Amino acid sequence: MRRFGAALLALLLVGATLAVAPGAAAASLETLPTLPLSSVTNPGGVVVKRPDGASYLYTVSTVSAGSAIFSVIDTRDGRRAYELPLPGALGTWAVTAGRDGSAFIGSYSSGKAFHWTWGASAVTDLGTPLPGETFVWSVAADRAGRFYGGTSPGGKLFQYDPATKAVRDYGQLVAGEQYVRSLDIAPDGTVYAGIGAHAHVVAVDPRTGAKRELPLPAGLDTDQYAYDVRVSGRYLAVRFAASAAAGELWVYDLAKRKWRQHVTGVTSIGLVDHGSRLYFMRGTAVTALDPHGGALRTVARVESDSLLHVVGLVSGGDLLVKANTGGSLWRVGLRSGKVRAFHADLAEQPTAPESLGVGPDGKIYASGYLSGGLASYDPATRAVVGHKGVGQMEGIVTVGNKLYLGEYPRAQVYEYDPAQPWAPGTNPRRIMDLSGQQQDRPFAMVDAGGVLAVGTVPSSGVLGGVLALYDPATGKSRIMRDVVPTQSIVGLAYRDGVVYGTTSVWGGNGIDAKDADAKLVAVDVATGAVKFTAVPVPGERSISGVTTDDQGHVWGFSTCTVFEFDPVAQKTLRTAKYCDYPWDTVHHLWRDAYLYFDPDDGYLYGKAQAKVFRIDRSTLAYTQLVRPISLLTRTSSGDLYMSRESNFYVYRK
Repeated sequence: MRRFGAALLALLLVGATLAVAPGAAAASLETLPTLPLSSVTNPGGVVVKRPDGASYLYTVSTVSAGSAIFSVIDTRDGRRAYELPLPGALGTWAVTAGRDGSAFIGSYSSGKAFHWTWGASAVTDLGTPLPGETFVWSVAADRAGRFYGGTSPGGKLFQYDPATKAVRDYGQLVAGEQYVRSLDIAPDGTVYAGIGAHAHVVAVDPRTGAKRELPLPAGLDTDQYAYDVRVSGRYLAVRFAASAAAGELWVYDLAKRKWRQHVTGVTSIGLVDHGSRLYFMRGTAVTALDPHGGALRTVARVESDSLLHVVGLVSGGDLLVKANTGGSLWRVGLRSGKVRAFHADLAEQPTAPESLGVGPDGKIYASGYLSGGLASYDPATRAVVGHKGVGQMEGIVTVGNKLYLGEYPRAQVYEYDPAQPWAPGTNPRRIMDLSGQQQDRPFAMVDAGGVLAVGTVPSSGVLGGVLALYDPATGKSRIMRDVVPTQSIVGLAYRDGVVYGTTSVWGGNGIDAKDADAKLVAVDVATGAVKFTAVPVPGERSISGVTTDDQGHVWGFSTCTVFEFDPVAQKTLRTAKYCDYPWDTVHHLWRDAYLYFDPDDGYLYGKAQAKVFRIDRSTLAYTQLVRPISLLTRTSSGDLYMSRESNFYVYRK
């Protein structure tokens, strides 16, 4: 997603059949039970009213492999009227409908668009409207039946005309900005676009292509997206947010060209305009705003652990609210305040693991991409258990008898005791919130001598991760920003009182890197002092694989290159390059490589570029073991657990 990070790239690499290299016995690779991470994840949606007065929800379920699923849901009872595959798409945030009730869908993984007319037995695959654009973030329809889409990584706007099949490319809307995150169209045809990862709002004349930027509210933090835009009469409402879950709403007077209203704490996606009011969520409160006078009113309350989407008005005048995960729907009476909860008939889909780690109980733990949750596999019994109620975890590590989980977005860190009952909020419980440091992704986590060390990637539009240390014995934490200025900390290892961090030159989505070389940093755990910073391999821009050996040397792996570093002499001793990586063509890379030292046989084991490998430290000879693989973790016995899409394996030496 979003100038694809390594985590999503790993899911998209071609090929699903595992290959075991010659010299690595096929019998040593075992397919394990599928981890129970299935869920309903459907972030996009729009309400459509049929000629008979019935209203339907168009939405798309995300998949980890294969084809995302377009569904048509009756908003009276949640029954499914249609279920159709979207070939070549893994999911979408972008679903809209024309005045004729036809659906237009923009997707991610290949940037494809699709069109569907009511009653058709299949969607029409329109291909990729703008070659090179891999993600269609937003779509909208005008009164003439034309559709518009906003993309990344080029930050472009396009128009698709179903009558002529023509695609018009309006180009990048704001120089250097990569995301057109939201779209809406005024009655006069003007297209309003919300831009990120640095906030801009742009008005586009669809006939001439002329672009005009609206001034932003004074004092606005621009390190965020214009996440939602909605025209409401003479006003334009814009929700600015760094992530989907929290933001602030501003209302712009299009006639007077000035900002009028400001509402904080808006926690849903989607803005619904109806009856001279705007509707959205503030926490559990369904909220109505008068864009002219500024009056706020709580209409009703909806309780959910999921991110909520305020979708639109359905038959009977109710407001439809949906959960982005789980399939829950609510009809909210705007006059009565009554809420009716029901469930959409959407089948759960297997979710690809986003992270793997070994627990204090010896079980292998995994969290799912987008849908989150926590699953475990017991090597002793082969039993699998799944839990819901937590978000997408980017990192998993054991410290003492607890399991620690790093959640995206907003870089939340949780402590979980597997010996106690699962009770989200209590077990696991949040121990660190790094969002105040503008952090988003806690990829790197390691046991630093009984202290939890966490390395992060910052929020969109921001450079510079943090190194955070948490002492379970005292409950105290130390947060160090800019340990390596402007770079993200994507790999961690520990030895003899020192935590070693490796970096990516890139920060959050939507901002260019300032440096050309990834670094190795050494930090004293007791004092937080930086002992040294070095460039272990010039020209490598992301090093996420890092470990230490029995001599105290630090080993790292980027995408194609391994290095051995002496922390006493503070110099690189040896390097070996096993492939060429096109850094000049890469827009973002955080976590690709994993690296582990095995004290039993003295080899290094790791994963990079979808290949699991072994390296002989004496000769630096590289042996490919298994491919393709996305995630890798190692147990104390030396077994390598790995996943690809929703598949789960163990490699035993």
